Amino acid sequence: MDALTNAEREVHLSMVADKHDTWEVYADDPMWVARLDKIATAYKTTPIGKWYKLTAGQVTIKKESSPLSEAEKQRRRETMAKALGRSI
Repeated sequence: MDALTNAEREVHLSMVADKHDTWEVYADDPMWVARLDKIATAYKTTPIGKWYKLTAGQVTIKKESSPLSEAEKQRRRETMAKALGRSI
């Protein structure tokens, strides 16, 4: 898998509309190939990359969380301190 530069390496997630329970994943980035090898078996391999099938439950897509305000950080500190029986 050394034929590509880091700028050329990719990971593709694909789901077709009539099969919402399965994701097809193609990866030629060695970091992602190693991660995917731990959770799935590649069904197709080339000298450059691998294809995997993952269940919908194995893939999570979520909205990026917004940064916490100082007030929220303080509220969370107080809640944690109270739960641990400490004072701030």
